[in-house]
Amino acid sequence: MTIHSSADAPPAPWCAGGAYLYLLELDGPALAWEYLRRHPSYRGGWQQGRWCRPDGELKRWGLRCRR
Repeated sequence: MTIHSSADAPPAPWCAGGAYLYLLELDGPALAWEYLRRHPSYRGGWQQGRWCRPDGELKRWGLRCRR
Protein backbone atom coordinates (compact mmCIF):
# COMPACT_ATOMS: atom_id res chain seq x y z
CA MET A 1 0.00 0.00 0.00
CA THR A 2 1.34 3.41 -0.93
CA ILE A 3 0.33 6.57 0.87
CA HIS A 4 0.68 9.67 -1.24
CA SER A 5 0.99 13.07 0.36
CA SER A 6 0.96 16.53 -1.07
CA ALA A 7 2.89 19.48 0.28
CA ASP A 8 -0.25 21.57 -0.23
CA ALA A 9 -2.55 19.23 1.69
CA PRO A 10 -3.27 20.06 5.34
CA PRO A 11 -2.05 17.46 7.83
CA ALA A 12 -4.54 14.82 8.89
CA PRO A 13 -6.02 15.44 12.38
CA TRP A 14 -4.49 12.22 13.71
CA CYS A 15 -1.03 13.58 12.94
CA ALA A 16 -1.30 16.09 15.77
CA GLY A 17 0.15 13.95 18.55
CA GLY A 18 -0.59 16.59 21.17
CA ALA A 19 -4.29 16.11 20.55
CA TYR A 20 -4.08 12.64 22.10
CA LEU A 21 -1.96 13.34 25.18
CA TYR A 22 -5.09 13.30 27.36
CA LEU A 23 -5.31 9.55 26.71
CA LEU A 24 -2.30 9.02 28.96
CA GLU A 25 -4.32 10.25 31.94
CA LEU A 26 -7.41 8.08 31.42
CA ASP A 27 -8.34 5.12 33.60
CA GLY A 28 -9.46 1.80 32.10
CA PRO A 29 -13.19 2.55 31.68
CA ALA A 30 -12.54 5.99 30.21
CA LEU A 31 -10.00 4.61 27.75
CA ALA A 32 -12.43 1.85 26.75
CA TRP A 33 -15.12 4.48 26.12
CA GLU A 34 -12.77 6.50 23.91
CA TYR A 35 -12.23 3.40 21.77
CA LEU A 36 -15.84 2.24 21.80
CA ARG A 37 -17.43 5.55 20.83
CA ARG A 38 -15.31 5.64 17.68
CA HIS A 39 -16.03 2.06 16.59
CA PRO A 40 -18.15 2.02 13.39
CA SER A 41 -20.32 -0.93 14.48
CA TYR A 42 -21.04 0.63 17.86
CA ARG A 43 -21.99 3.93 16.25
CA GLY A 44 -24.19 2.15 13.70
CA GLY A 45 -26.09 0.32 16.43
CA TRP A 46 -26.62 3.54 18.33
CA GLN A 47 -27.89 5.38 15.26
CA GLN A 48 -30.35 2.59 14.53
CA GLY A 49 -31.73 2.70 18.09
CA ARG A 50 -30.89 -0.89 19.00
CA TRP A 51 -29.66 -0.18 22.52
CA CYS A 52 -32.28 -0.68 25.19
CA ARG A 53 -34.14 -3.50 23.52
CA PRO A 54 -33.70 -6.96 25.10
CA ASP A 55 -31.98 -8.23 21.95
CA GLY A 56 -30.05 -5.00 21.47
CA GLU A 57 -26.42 -4.06 21.27
CA LEU A 58 -25.73 -3.76 24.99
CA LYS A 59 -24.85 -7.39 25.52
CA ARG A 60 -22.70 -7.47 22.40
CA TRP A 61 -20.52 -4.66 23.74
CA GLY A 62 -20.62 -5.72 27.41
CA LEU A 63 -22.62 -2.66 28.47
CA ARG A 64 -25.50 -2.09 30.89
CA CYS A 65 -28.40 0.30 30.42
CA ARG A 66 -29.23 2.41 33.47
CA ARG A 67 -32.86 3.34 33.80
